[in-house]
Amino acid sequence: MDRTVPPWLDRLRPSRRQRPAATWRWVGLVGGIVLATASWFCAATPKEFPSVWPGLEIWRATATGSPLAATFTVLAMAAITYSWWAIRDLDVTVRWLQTTTALWFGPLLLSASLYSRDIYSYAAQGLMLQVGLDPYQQGVQDLQSSWALSVSSVWLDTIAPYGPLFLVLARGAVALSGGHQLVALALLRLLAVLGVAVMVWAVPAAARRLGVDPVRATWLGVMTPIVGTHLVSGAHNDALMIAGMLAAVAFSLAHRHLLALLAVAFAMTIKAPAFVLVPFLALLWAVDHEGDHPLTWLHVIRRSLVAGVAALVAFIALSLSTGLGFAWLPALGTPGKSNQWTSVSTSYGTLIGFVGDRFGVDITDTATSISRGVALGVLAVLLVVIWLYAVQHSHDRRLVCQAAGLAVLAVVVLSPAFHGWYLLWALPLLAATTTSRRGMTVVGLVAALLAFAVLPGGYGLALTTTWVGVPLIITLSIVFGTRGVRELMRYPWRQLATLRPAPETAPETAPETAPGTTPGTELVPDR
Repeated sequence: MDRTVPPWLDRLRPSRRQRPAATWRWVGLVGGIVLATASWFCAATPKEFPSVWPGLEIWRATATGSPLAATFTVLAMAAITYSWWAIRDLDVTVRWLQTTTALWFGPLLLSASLYSRDIYSYAAQGLMLQVGLDPYQQGVQDLQSSWALSVSSVWLDTIAPYGPLFLVLARGAVALSGGHQLVALALLRLLAVLGVAVMVWAVPAAARRLGVDPVRATWLGVMTPIVGTHLVSGAHNDALMIAGMLAAVAFSLAHRHLLALLAVAFAMTIKAPAFVLVPFLALLWAVDHEGDHPLTWLHVIRRSLVAGVAALVAFIALSLSTGLGFAWLPALGTPGKSNQWTSVSTSYGTLIGFVGDRFGVDITDTATSISRGVALGVLAVLLVVIWLYAVQHSHDRRLVCQAAGLAVLAVVVLSPAFHGWYLLWALPLLAATTTSRRGMTVVGLVAALLAFAVLPGGYGLALTTTWVGVPLIITLSIVFGTRGVRELMRYPWRQLATLRPAPETAPETAPETAPGTTPGTELVPDR
């Protein structure tokens, strides 16, 4: 038994007498085919479902689809998830995992949108631009088209929170569709698949350069089932943002820093959270520029300013080239309209509002707004702390990139809204930088649970489980928050004055360093 893993986690490890890898490949493929087929009877389709089994109440199709088809999607998702978990300890190669990923997710190219109706919003907003409306000033409800009827009612009156480059891409998909909605949806899905293709390349490439096992990184960062369901089938534009972020890290590790800053600027014009990566890319650039000389604060600040200005100039240029400018920035709070306990700050606001209701005072909205403001303040402080940690460990590129992943994860956790696919903002980068088996196992379990957090048609179970979720989130936030504060108080921050390396402890499962290489720069062979 691996002593670095708690017994309760070790019991989840598949037996060594398990089935061959090829068996799990085909089980996952069957699961993908069943999932794609069943999706057309219960997932997010443009119109309401027909009556599939009239006269049989238990099987009768409803406005949300066929219960039988929904059952098949759950079973198919379970088959894919278990197959994914079963192969994590098998002796396979990166190429084998990439091929298997294509087999599992390939059928989802032909599925109805699973677990979300956002792709219909993308198409409708692209059509708005096409006919001369402004998605940054008007909601989809102002669109005189049947396409608006496919958009979730929650988002009909909201303005678009997406970057200008994405809306231009959506308009392009609409223009090429010839007015056919399904064609526009297919083109938008292909854009998301291109983002996934970049992930398939960038995750193992970054892992090799950082001395991390590329097989484990690919398994966790690319092959996880929510990549297929949310980025391929759901076609979330987050795929393009994630692709830009990962490409930026890969370019930076290859010492192509201007390309890295251009890639992250591209990601920022898709969705704003990508900007969090810029200070860490600047630090990688500073270390490269300094070479073998000791890094100084003056050099870090100077290079950070140069990188920040370069990324900002690229961002401004890309934004202005779209003709839409920066009108989207005021709309960044739109996702916060969704009040679900999966957001830490929303959970605190909900709890305070519940207590107020007991005393006859309706303060839920006010409490939620205040708690979200506090969370954003905590996030700002935490991002600075994480960056200072990265500066302290700037001699180790793996730790710098891992800190970048943690910074993105902090944004995910402390944002006003959290949806399951938001974990994918940070997951690929963490997968490419983490050597701890325990850490990968815990994150993998969270990703597996998120695969079942939403009904096929896009209804989040968090909306009806508040009484369970709020106490759970608040308890976890207190436990991890207290532990984090203790760790920060014990950390040797004084060494930051001279940027002296902090005492290092051996990683739990660190790969061996090849002769003639320095830690964090060695290449791990593709098994």
